Amino acid sequence: MVVEPVSVTALSFTEYVMSGQRGRISIVSEQRDVYLGSDPWVCGFYNPVRDAMRRAANSPDPDAELDRAVRSASRNGQLRAFEEVRAGFLPWLKATRATGVPVSATRWSAGELSLRVRPHLGLRMPDGSTAAVLVYLKEREMTQESANVGLRILQRTVADTLPGATPLVLDARRGRAFRMAKRTNLAKLDALIAAEAAGYVVHWRMSA
Repeated sequence: MVVEPVSVTALSFTEYVMSGQRGRISIVSEQRDVYLGSDPWVCGFYNPVRDAMRRAANSPDPDAELDRAVRSASRNGQLRAFEEVRAGFLPWLKATRATGVPVSATRWSAGELSLRVRPHLGLRMPDGSTAAVLVYLKEREMTQESANVGLRILQRTVADTLPGATPLVLDARRGRAFRMAKRTNLAKLDALIAAEAAGYVVHWRMSA
């Protein structure tokens, strides 16, 4: 029997971890439909606003970039989602006074789960430091505990995506950026990620 490989993005896996025990089978089924579906329309819900955020980081008028994304909203739920992203993201971006820098993509494996990792934003801060940013766009509020999963994945891959950068997970709707606390027990976090990755693979294959 051929065992189906399981490969999703770092953000999809982070969203799985934050979904709670009851929601995990549902979220994996939804993600499976997106990744394996033949209709590219299904997976593009946030693409216009995500692209606008990248452009905004290097634009003399970042507001115009997000306004354009809001005006492009045509699918059910997009308008409110894009407006909330604009309201949270623009003040945060302006406060950082950062500019965009290129990032690269890589892969990182946790057991049988292969994660595709590419920060949504690469930023250079006024002091010259850089940040590799995973952007979370959905309605449910991100927590530090959940963000730590994405942060650790970024931390483990940043040498390939944006060497020397500080990993950040940005809850765009609320304009809140999470970073790894110095007191975080990385050994326990790695064990959690390994266990959750194993669970993801099981849920994925059960959803087939």
